[in-house]
Amino acid sequence: MRGNPLIFAGFSVFIIISAIICGCLDDSSPGETPAATPSLPVPRYTEGDIIATPASSGSSSLYMILRYDAATDQYTRAIIEKNADGSWGHRTSDRMEKSSRAALEKTYTVKAGHVAVSIVPIITPTLGQDLPEDISGNAPVIARISPSSAVRDSIVTLTISGSNFRNGAMVKLYRAGLHPVNGTVTSVTAFDISCFFDLHGKPEGSYNLIVTNPDGKSDSLPAAFTIGNVAPIIAGMYPVNGTMNRKVPLTISGQNFRNEVKVSFANNQTELVCDNPLSMDSSKVVCTLDLSKSRGAFPGEWTVTVLNIRDGMKGTWVKKFTVTNATDSS
Repeated sequence: MRGNPLIFAGFSVFIIISAIICGCLDDSSPGETPAATPSLPVPRYTEGDIIATPASSGSSSLYMILRYDAATDQYTRAIIEKNADGSWGHRTSDRMEKSSRAALEKTYTVKAGHVAVSIVPIITPTLGQDLPEDISGNAPVIARISPSSAVRDSIVTLTISGSNFRNGAMVKLYRAGLHPVNGTVTSVTAFDISCFFDLHGKPEGSYNLIVTNPDGKSDSLPAAFTIGNVAPIIAGMYPVNGTMNRKVPLTISGQNFRNEVKVSFANNQTELVCDNPLSMDSSKVVCTLDLSKSRGAFPGEWTVTVLNIRDGMKGTWVKKFTVTNATDSS
């Protein structure tokens, strides 16, 4: 049986096209979806960010982020200092630390500033160059330390007074069973040492102080310093008076202020509570005092108290805050 050649040719073309289409369909997998790529953690901080806890955000020594490594999910950080003009900054050593992203971001929740890491210099602290030679080789003698306490997770600046201190002296806080807390010395004279200690993560309690001269001779002061539940110390206030029926912004300076504080003013049985107290770091509190009659204010001298809410420790100013009559009150 012989067919029409045109019909046969058309049928052949149809078969070829169908095969091509079927082959394309076989190669595709419409029921499959690409595997989801695991999402990498997004770091909160970037290179050059200066980080702090809420309590230490006003400190002159804070951590700076040097880099973030996504492979290990770790930050590299270093301590940065403020310059004499209050700007950030410089470093006093090339020491660096690594910390996991999760742990660091949980503790350091405040971004206190940002710098270009590449232009932050490392400036070795200048020690006194005119100290007399200690020919006799007398050991250092510690007379006192100020301040003698600080809250945990702060950076505290100390002054150690005494005699026979020499260039290159090292300072440490130590307590039985714990690693010593090394201080960073910023200046030395024969009679004074200025230094700072980073107390982040250090256990609370009483610590001994040791000063060691380069020749190995040392002196220690038992129970010289306390970390933890220590009472606030009010060193000063600005302003020291306010006018009736005014809202007065106050700055209180001192030591051992925690994140959550209550600032109160008492006169006999009347108490005025400062509004919106904020602990900038362990050494400063700002708040607003409302001296309106509706709040109970009246002219006179008021006793000032700062209470650390979490531990119940409080300190009272040795001076008084004065409320005066308003010249324009109606």
